[in-house]
Amino acid sequence: MNEILESRENRHVRIQELQETFRLSLISIKANIPGDHKNISEAYLLVRLFFNELKDKISIKYYEYKESMDGPYYLIVANKENVENIKSLLVELEDNHPLGRFIDLDYYIESKKSVSRTELGIKNRVCYLCEQDARICSRNQTHTTKELINHIKQSVFTYLRSLMTEYAEKAMLYELNIEHKFGLVTKTTKGSHQDMTYELMLIAQKVIIPYFGKMFEMGYYSNDIINLFSEAKEIGIIAEEDMLKATNGINCYKGLIFVLGLVMLSTGYLISHHQQFDLIFKNIQNMTNDLLREFDRDPITFGEQAYHTHQVKGARGEAYLGFPTIHLALVNLEYKDSLSDSSLRGLLKMIVLSTDDTVLLKRAGSLERYMMIKRKLAQVDTDNLDEVIEFTQYCIEENISFGGAADLLVSTIFLYLVKKKLY
Repeated sequence: MNEILESRENRHVRIQELQETFRLSLISIKANIPGDHKNISEAYLLVRLFFNELKDKISIKYYEYKESMDGPYYLIVANKENVENIKSLLVELEDNHPLGRFIDLDYYIESKKSVSRTELGIKNRVCYLCEQDARICSRNQTHTTKELINHIKQSVFTYLRSLMTEYAEKAMLYELNIEHKFGLVTKTTKGSHQDMTYELMLIAQKVIIPYFGKMFEMGYYSNDIINLFSEAKEIGIIAEEDMLKATNGINCYKGLIFVLGLVMLSTGYLISHHQQFDLIFKNIQNMTNDLLREFDRDPITFGEQAYHTHQVKGARGEAYLGFPTIHLALVNLEYKDSLSDSSLRGLLKMIVLSTDDTVLLKRAGSLERYMMIKRKLAQVDTDNLDEVIEFTQYCIEENISFGGAADLLVSTIFLYLVKKKLY
């Protein structure tokens, strides 16, 4: 407890130093975690989440992040703005965000003491569990620390699972809604997929999205990264079976169930174990270190035949290496910071040229034609709509599709959304 008190004192000293240096108001972001163990994984997630919520809503002059025995925290020096507007924004987040009760957003103007709710005529915060005044419950120790921590953990997980399924759906829709997409299904065309329609893709999405939530949950509660993929395979199999039932046997998203499923497992594990974001790719490597052994058996699928004939590893090879193409595409997407059709078409082109796509190889019919199509795509300027439309028409006429690359694009968009929100 002495270390916690010392950490609090150090934080207050630093707040005064920053106020004296900048002569501006300051915001402190700290998780509201009861008990003596403040550095639970949820605390780190909460301060990152609310920092990201604030950085787009206020003008920031300077900020710093620190870790302490009293938990991790951010200190933000805000440019001159209306005091009541900022405090009202902080109260709005504390009171109305699904996880707002678990964060302390304190606002300092020129004094050592933060601006209180009472000064602004706003009611006091209520308890996590019983809706009574939080100060009274704390003073009377109405609830045990274990009860409060369990409630925080469950609430954070519930929020995250909902967020992950929301982002999976958004990522799939972003990809599906790109027009002039090199033979892939869009709102206005079946592309080179005569058995698929836009509406059918939406039906398939609705079926498989809950399974991505289950995969996230499995990763979140796992302590065994090595065996996580093998343990989750059954979920993927059921997801595929249910999708095929809903689509009358049309394979809309089998590849995506594999690719985004792995990404979901790794994302869950990453967040609950308080890992740095880029370890998401190393986690996938660790999960799939035995994956290429599937090529040792007699080939069953086209992907396995492609390896035996041409040494093309496809999605398995990408997964085994930790999805390097997704990693590269994510860096590119973060640099562009745009989810426009033009940006995503450019990203799709980059993915096609950077990876082995067994969907393309199957439709190309030979390795030579496969390589010729890639060379043709390499010449397309994705910012020139006329060139894009011309190449798309060529793909439709030649029955060419880049379905494997599309799966990697969806997963890239998903990680882009997650990183902007939580990291």
